[in-house]
Amino acid sequence: MPFIQNLQNLGSRFKDAFVAPQVTENDFVIFVVGPTGSGKSWFTRELCKNDQIQVEKGQHPRTKKVQALRCNFKNDPNKIVVVDTPSFHTEVEGFDAEKITTSWIESRFTEKCRGSGILFTHSLARDPTHNDMLMERHLDTFATTFRGGFTAPSLVYVVPTQEPACILLDQKVNQRLSQLESAVTSLNDNCSNKWHASMFTEVFKGQPDAAWNVIQLLLKDMGM
Repeated sequence: MPFIQNLQNLGSRFKDAFVAPQVTENDFVIFVVGPTGSGKSWFTRELCKNDQIQVEKGQHPRTKKVQALRCNFKNDPNKIVVVDTPSFHTEVEGFDAEKITTSWIESRFTEKCRGSGILFTHSLARDPTHNDMLMERHLDTFATTFRGGFTAPSLVYVVPTQEPACILLDQKVNQRLSQLESAVTSLNDNCSNKWHASMFTEVFKGQPDAAWNVIQLLLKDMGM
């Protein structure tokens, strides 16, 4: 069965996830990108049900390396590799997220994989118009890590996140969502087709089912 016809209920068919030492030609690859504190590692851990994924606590980046997990499914030979990337623009002395990501791409990634896309996370606790949080800035920096003939994915799916401990008034949530929607529109309208972005209509609050819904939508947009 073609994978596009077999996307439904990926979460219910999820079996396990293990560290992926190398991307293969049979893999679909999803890069999880976003500012520090945006919930990248949290999303990846809940999606893959893997407690080995380190999740940031506080304002300092916890993810200081690329963490890639290959997800396996019951009665399905298809594989999805979820790549949790370190955050850019953290201003942490001696921490070069671009170099770390470039090294992983050059040694582990292959453009012969079945397709790749970007899942961009943003915490609603943070102002998306702040310079350190700007979606376009982080995506453009991520694109520079694809060197030596590699081409960065252009398809982006934006996921608003809100940790359980983060209490926000509905007015603030709506404001942040509106700002993110404007950023998505700007990506599509002002970047000369460099990015093709969509936004998840729900707020991710730690639910694995919601995480898998995001993945299914991104894969469909990838034309898989």
